Amino acid sequence: MNVVGLLRHGPTAWNREKRIQGTTDIPLDPAFDPTPWLQALDAHGPWDRVVTSPLSRARETAGLLFPGRELEIAAGLMEQDWGEWTGMTVAGLRRDFPGRIEAQEDRAWDFTPPGGENRREVLDRVLAAIAGAVRGRDGERILLVTHLGVIKIVLNHLLGSPFLPGASAAVAKRALHLLAADGTGLRILQTNVRLP
Repeated sequence: MNVVGLLRHGPTAWNREKRIQGTTDIPLDPAFDPTPWLQALDAHGPWDRVVTSPLSRARETAGLLFPGRELEIAAGLMEQDWGEWTGMTVAGLRRDFPGRIEAQEDRAWDFTPPGGENRREVLDRVLAAIAGAVRGRDGERILLVTHLGVIKIVLNHLLGSPFLPGASAAVAKRALHLLAADGTGLRILQTNVRLP
């Protein structure tokens, strides 16, 4: 069995502004201090490997948490592509385009921003990335530094959630989520291990 940790990247300027980042390569906030996160990660480590999304906010987070460590990049861990809604805020979408985001939310797993990716497509590529990270690696602890949307999609899948408003997994923004990966697939060990 492998233990797989899912960790969201540190904060960015767009996070502070509540803007949808999607696949836009927004850098990590230079003021981010990884020290408190390290203590929480150490409590659930050691981590044999660190695999990260190719987006700079994830790579920079992993580099600060594991300086000098070789990082592996997995394109499948990239955030959901939000298409035309990238750079907007959810509040702005609700205000300026009444009913559009709500209609997509009601589509559950088929939620697809205009010109973007749907949740099922994201799930397929993320599960493939996780399978690739654990293949041939029995007994390792592997940390995946990724994005909130990716983590929500994986946890809703594993919990069998309909992924509808009011009926989806509660996922803390600053938390570590632990999965077990073995020959039978993935299962949740622990979610929402809060980071300071």
